[in-house]
Amino acid sequence: MPAVDLHLPPDVAYVGLARLIVCAAARLAGMAEERVEDLRIAVSEATTNAMAAHNRDGEGAPVVLSFGPTKSSFEVTIADAGAGFDPEPPEALNDRDPLQEGGLGVILIRGLADSVSFERGEGMRVNMRFQVGLEADGDRTQASVDV
Repeated sequence: MPAVDLHLPPDVAYVGLARLIVCAAARLAGMAEERVEDLRIAVSEATTNAMAAHNRDGEGAPVVLSFGPTKSSFEVTIADAGAGFDPEPPEALNDRDPLQEGGLGVILIRGLADSVSFERGEGMRVNMRFQVGLEADGDRTQASVDV
């Protein structure tokens, strides 16, 4: 179960902070740097989408990121109070106009995370799991965080 909840105002100015904090936690959990880069992009896309949903719907509640290591992975959930959406299936990329702007966030998240689910309810929840690249508990080293 993820160990940290981060509540952010629905302002895209906080996307960088979300990215920094989640990636620092992943490094401390022993995630390999190349996987941290995948995590960084996925968190950026999902957080940006959540912030945009809040702004589009005039929602003032915080966007909530829950994250942390589990026994075999690093998990991140990003929850917003927006109206939500039904993501297109992965096959939809085949019919996509390559000149169309936007809409690539879900495709990127699916490609970078080891597993992802989108839950629509009272808002939207994006659950991501990154299993590859965590070192064994005995090999864990203290990571430095570049700011």
